[in-house]
Amino acid sequence: MTSSEPDCSASRRALLRRAAVAGGAAIATTAVSAATAAPATAATGDPVVLGGTTTGALHTAVTCAADGGAATLALENSTGATLRLTRRPPSFGWGGGLVSTAAGLGVQRVVDGAVVQHETLTTANATMLVPIPPTRVLDSRSVAGRARLLEGAGRVDPQGRVLADTLLVVHLRDVVDYGDGMMGNVTVANTERGGFATVWGRGQLPTASTINWWDAGQLLSNGVISQLGGYETVGGDYYPDVVAVWVAVGAAAVILDVTGLLVFHPESAVINAKAVRGGRIGAGGVRTRVIREAAERGDREVRTGA
Repeated sequence: MTSSEPDCSASRRALLRRAAVAGGAAIATTAVSAATAAPATAATGDPVVLGGTTTGALHTAVTCAADGGAATLALENSTGATLRLTRRPPSFGWGGGLVSTAAGLGVQRVVDGAVVQHETLTTANATMLVPIPPTRVLDSRSVAGRARLLEGAGRVDPQGRVLADTLLVVHLRDVVDYGDGMMGNVTVANTERGGFATVWGRGQLPTASTINWWDAGQLLSNGVISQLGGYETVGGDYYPDVVAVWVAVGAAAVILDVTGLLVFHPESAVINAKAVRGGRIGAGGVRTRVIREAAERGDREVRTGA
């Protein structure tokens, strides 16, 4: 609503008359006249007309050409309210609906004629830490301790030390199915001389070390959190959950213990599940099959670039 001139003593009838001819912005208001007249009305964008209710958009601006900071709108009525402002009914929630997505679950709604989708947090796209009993998956000092090695078993000396410049690839079958990561401890023993090793599970070899030693005959350990990757053997066997240890410098016996798993669903931590009819709950469960289908095989390969 607009007023063409500041008038602090404007009568109610004069005010409505000015509004009817001024042509103003649509406003979310109801103008109440005297008992013998109906409220003023106008469609959005049209001048106010006597006899109805004026409604407008979300925001209302009342302007005039008054100079010197004079009042934009002055109302005066000795018998009742001249102008009644009402609130637009609030809207609740987003609306839209749930849809199945590659990441798990999404919410779709229409905004300005286009479909907008937002991923929701579900067990299909969020990881959780699941503790497991401390489980030794590698001990280079014994044949049994090397049973999970897919690569590097031939580069261990008679004392059980892994030679320098060696890649060890350890599979976690029967521990986890399509996990995202692991946490535990890496230990070196009977070191030949100073050196370091790196534990990782996905992508190219990192440039940082996980454990360092500085002399011969040392026994050291360090906590480790690593992604899990995937590995395909020369014979075509695919292992979806592996972790690698790169012994860069200085031969040393290597021990790796797993104490927790980062998974998309607890069912993936198959070491915690009891055997059912000779199988594993995780391996045959519906949830695990979904996780397996969602896993990107190409992104889970352990490679050194060699």
